[in-house]
Amino acid sequence: MYKNHRIAVIIPAYNEENSIAKVIRDIPTGVVDHLIVVNNNSRDDTAAVAMESGAIVLDQKLRGYGNACLMGISYVQKIDEVDIVVF
Repeated sequence: MYKNHRIAVIIPAYNEENSIAKVIRDIPTGVVDHLIVVNNNSRDDTAAVAMESGAIVLDQKLRGYGNACLMGISYVQKIDEVDIVVF
């Protein structure tokens, strides 16, 4: 169904080191072209765990879900041929 579409998943994350790897692991492989975790000023190892799990990690120092989402969108806009963005 989505074979002709390029999909980016953006995951805003704040202090999610205990769950981010599971979230990343549960995203179907072969369906998502870009998996982006926006680390929203976490005080734990969220960024490191996400990176080890295979995600592209962006650091957003301004707290807030909206700020994290906007940073992810800004990143995706620079990628060619993304048809679908999922949060």
